Parts: sequence; structure tokens; C-alpha cells
Amino acid sequence: MSKDTMLWVSTVSGVLLLAMAIIIPWLIVRMPDDYFSKPQRYNWLGRKPAPVRIPLRILKNVLAAALVILGVVMFLTPASGLFPILLGVALADVPGKSKLQRWILGRKTIRKSMNWLRRKFHRKPVQMPAGKLAA
Repeated sequence: MSKDTMLWVSTVSGVLLLAMAIIIPWLIVRMPDDYFSKPQRYNWLGRKPAPVRIPLRILKNVLAAALVILGVVMFLTPASGLFPILLGVALADVPGKSKLQRWILGRKTIRKSMNWLRRKFHRKPVQMPAGKLAA
């Protein structure tokens, strides 16, 4: 790669890292405390008419795929690509997404960090999902 291309990619990567460092905590604080333990989640797109729902769902999944691809590319630059990958997976409509999210929440260090952040903003801790997914 040329020097200019590497500079451009590194700059974009750094800006995205900063953006993710702001967006991820904001989402964690705004998330309902029963988000992971509720068996049925609120589906805001499900109640929209089909001409609105279908393009929005396609756009959401294209954005999710772009974030995952961007995260993979960011692993090749100085910034961490983990945040965009996780955000992309959270946005995507894929089978097993809920199970993956619950598995991640089952990690003690992840849950402890999330609840610490929520406590700083006077929010209730995240409720643990029931069953063996929380192990």
C-alpha cells in the first residue's frame, strides 16, 4: 500500500475507534436492564407496513455487514476492529444472534464492566439470562 493510502486508512480507523468508544457506552447505558433476559424483544420494524419495513430491514443489514467488514479491515490497522464487529452483529438479523449476545453477557468481566458503566449513570444492572447460556 502507498503511504497516502495507509495514512487515509489509519485516519479513518482512528476516527471510527473514537466513534465506537462513544457509541458503545451510550448504547449500554440506554439499554433496558431486561434486554438480555426477556424472551420476546421489542421489534420496532415488525409493526411497520411492508413498504417501509423491508427497505429499512435491508438497510439495517447492509449497515451491519459493512460494520463487520470494516471491523475485519480495522484489524489490519492500528485501531481495534472488535467494536464495529460486535455492533454489526448486534444490528444484523441473523439466526443465533440472541444466543451469541447472551453467551457474551455470560462472561463475568463483560457483565461486570457493563454494570459498572450503568451504575455510573444511575441505571439498574443488566439482568442475567436464565439457563445454561449464562454460564
